[in-house]
Amino acid sequence: CLFLFQTTAQEIPPIVPYLPNDYGADNQIWDISQSAENYIYAANTQGLLEFNGANWRLYTAPNNSIIRSVKVIDNKIFTGCFMDFGFWERDIFGNLNYTSLTDRFNLIVEEEEEFWNITELDDWMVFQSYSRIYLLNLLNKESKIIKSDSQILNMINFEDMIYFQKSEVGLFKIENGSVVGVNNDQVLKQSSVIDIFRVNKKVLILTNNSGIF
Repeated sequence: CLFLFQTTAQEIPPIVPYLPNDYGADNQIWDISQSAENYIYAANTQGLLEFNGANWRLYTAPNNSIIRSVKVIDNKIFTGCFMDFGFWERDIFGNLNYTSLTDRFNLIVEEEEEFWNITELDDWMVFQSYSRIYLLNLLNKESKIIKSDSQILNMINFEDMIYFQKSEVGLFKIENGSVVGVNNDQVLKQSSVIDIFRVNKKVLILTNNSGIF
């Protein structure tokens, strides 16, 4: 019995807790992403946190606002914050420098707008606030904005399709640049969709308080 217990214990990966005093920032982590080099990037109330497995480093947003979302794609770290979104790149000295995409694309964001989700689809980067979804093609400098008359609760990239949920309306998707209704069941009007995933041949929708459908 002791031998079996020791063998099982060895298969459990170590869990190391990090407190705000350890990483030198606020206790609120809004989003997290990992690079191909296994660096961890966290969207923190005080800025962008970078962890290389040994040391933490904090980068403050240019407008000193809360960073709400983060997504690492190739050599860029995309972030969304208060009335701005963009990406960070490493210079020859190993430091991260920020480029605002709202400035580069001359976008006019709404007052008090914050960006909570980031994903990619083909050559497009997609940023979601509570009222809009911004689609930016970094190659040909093209941009599209999808506006919503009700609050956008979440945005999910599922099987190369962007899905998003309108509060008290239902679930939608972006197809060929147009918004298409998916389902307006009462459950999707009252509960937030957390994730969409496939198990075998079934598509499952995970909600925040009504279970899985």
